[in-house]
Amino acid sequence: MKTTGHGIDDSRDVENVYHLRLMTLLQELVRDKGHHGAARVLEIDQKTVAESARTGVLTRRVRQALERALQEGVGAAAARQRERNDRLEERLEQLEQDHYALGKEARRRLAAVEGEVAGLRGKEKGGDGLAGTEQTDSGRSEAKAASGAGTNPPSRPLPRREYLDLATLEPAGDDEEVFGDAWPLVAEWRELKGVHPNEGRGLAWLKDEQRLLEMELALLEEHGLTLPPEQRPLRGFARSGQISWRRTALDDTRKALARRELWLTIKRWFAPGRWRR
Repeated sequence: MKTTGHGIDDSRDVENVYHLRLMTLLQELVRDKGHHGAARVLEIDQKTVAESARTGVLTRRVRQALERALQEGVGAAAARQRERNDRLEERLEQLEQDHYALGKEARRRLAAVEGEVAGLRGKEKGGDGLAGTEQTDSGRSEAKAASGAGTNPPSRPLPRREYLDLATLEPAGDDEEVFGDAWPLVAEWRELKGVHPNEGRGLAWLKDEQRLLEMELALLEEHGLTLPPEQRPLRGFARSGQISWRRTALDDTRKALARRELWLTIKRWFAPGRWRR
């Protein structure tokens, strides 16, 4: 069977495999029960059973009878197929769980390294330098306020946040003005972030996880924003780390989503009702 990274490539190959399954069941019934017994199980004419078993040609009525038998679990092949499907699904779920646990641990360790680097940088700057900067900024604000006393108020309100390039989950009255071109993306990101659970493995969860990571990378790379839980904008190594682990997580999520979609496609193709005429 020829396949691609996204699913079945040639439906004729799949149909041939399915035809083989039906013929295997027919031959098994004939071998175990004879033509008469197989005809009784399938509820069709004995001569029709004999002809199909001899030629390998399945009429519409014979196919429907065999499909019904498969759906009802008749024959060892159907039982083995159910067992294989169950094992395959269990393995897939275990792989997804292991993948998520590995990614979570990698992100936790990266966050710890980023925290240590930020702490070292804070120590290098020194408390006095930071305090002096804050005092200077405060003095400038007071001077602006004094020079503007008795004049008309500014036409545009001053932002109510300290850092304009720090995205927040909490809405503010000046969101649209502060975020500019990034505002529609920030609004969509907030909405999905508020309802998307941190853990999951289903198809819907993987699609939301992919979209969330895509938006976060766009906000980081295209719009230069910093995302929670950071309290101030990131620069240099710390910022690169935030981008790097999200790229890795997005790649892993896309692979997990492709595997899940492939598995669901295979299940649909091999569902007995899929082949009824």
